[in-house]
Amino acid sequence: MKSWPVFVLSLPGEEVRRAPLLQALAGMGVSYEVFPGIDGRTGLPDRWHGEIDRISASREIGRDLTDGEFACALSHREIYRQIGIRALPGAVVLEDDAIVGAQFAFFIEHKLYERAALMMLDHSHARVAGSASELMPGVGMRRLTLPSCLTTAYSISADAAQTLLKAASPVRSPADWPGDIVALGAVAMAPRIVDHPDPMTGGSHLNAVRSQMPRHRGSLERARQRWTSGAHWRRWFIKRCSTRIS
Repeated sequence: MKSWPVFVLSLPGEEVRRAPLLQALAGMGVSYEVFPGIDGRTGLPDRWHGEIDRISASREIGRDLTDGEFACALSHREIYRQIGIRALPGAVVLEDDAIVGAQFAFFIEHKLYERAALMMLDHSHARVAGSASELMPGVGMRRLTLPSCLTTAYSISADAAQTLLKAASPVRSPADWPGDIVALGAVAMAPRIVDHPDPMTGGSHLNAVRSQMPRHRGSLERARQRWTSGAHWRRWFIKRCSTRIS
């Protein structure tokens, strides 16, 4: 089967930020393509306003999403779109501050991305169930029971990309994740084979603004809906029947 490309998602003018990752990839002999992201640092460009749903996003997340968060989600969505346009079998996606090493090179060389439709190479708040399947020496993959956080590094098949593209049209959630990735059979690496900088000190474009966004105040009706929601209790049950690995 044709090898999957490695896309490095990066914003315009971020040559210094992405340089360590590109140097690491080149040093390991891993080919890559820098994929230009949508820049929302000074506001979301007008052409993208029709591609997002602010009201649904606010209702779903419990706060307003920042323009940067929408831009990030749109950027990942454009990768999913390009996978379809180019008729690619899938892609490996790295954000430009990802930290890679020998295990990532092994993953690429041996085309281990073919093992699942959506593989979290880096993750946070990942909950899993069942036994681990060995992926490479010292690394297993575990089935997710709930969506994990982070889009630093993942591999995604063509079919999964089209499913997420549809779920993100329009964008009404952060990049992590549109739709039901558990239903796609998403797995998490255990341990993670890609790392990320400390979110508080690593120069994240999103954290500084996102942390200042107030959450919506609760209401009696909202609380009642939550406590009588089947989805709420299903999530509660899943958490108690699964293991958190990040």
